[in-house]
Amino acid sequence: MSLFQSAKAPCPQCGTPHEFEIVASVNADRRPDLRAAILDGSFQRERCAQCKAEFVAPPALTYFEVSRGWWILAEPAGFDQKWKQAAEISREGFDKAYGAKAVGAAREIGAALKVRVVFGWPALREKLLCSDLKLDDVEVELLKMAIVRGSQNSPIGDDNELRLVGAQGNDLSFAWIEAATERSIATLQVPRATYEEIARDRKQWQALREEIASEPFVDMNRLLLAD
Repeated sequence: MSLFQSAKAPCPQCGTPHEFEIVASVNADRRPDLRAAILDGSFQRERCAQCKAEFVAPPALTYFEVSRGWWILAEPAGFDQKWKQAAEISREGFDKAYGAKAVGAAREIGAALKVRVVFGWPALREKLLCSDLKLDDVEVELLKMAIVRGSQNSPIGDDNELRLVGAQGNDLSFAWIEAATERSIATLQVPRATYEEIARDRKQWQALREEIASEPFVDMNRLLLAD
């Protein structure tokens, strides 16, 4: 099921206290409308009654979708330095619900799920888009690394993230996003053929592929943090 709870927070613009519903768990198979809202950016978006400014409550939820094979722990943006702790929490939560500590039927469901940790709404949307575009999220991270390596002007930095945001024709659409504000800094189109070339390459990219896939935090930022 999808679980909601009430929360209070000040408006980031004027400071007026605001009460709203946040979501602790999303079952996208039962609530495809919530999945659609995450993708279009309207999920947990609120308007301040005082100054009319719009703001989005940060993610702090588990996302569950059997039909597309996801079990995702989503945390607020800017928590990347705590990814190891979040990864451990995700493993424990998944094991209790669908893994080694779950009952037989649940474990059968869990066997087909990918366990992931993401930070911020753009990172969660990216995983959902991978399903819609029939992309493997590990290969997408390798593609992003190739983009960074091949560009001399990438706005890479502690506050900027490269995210898959869609597709146009035979191209995949990416954007450099300011994590704190979700503001798009720059966009680029990459031929899908480049993704397919990397996915077929089981030699040159294999070491990085295995390293990226070794943790629930499947994100090139993890390797950048290590650097």
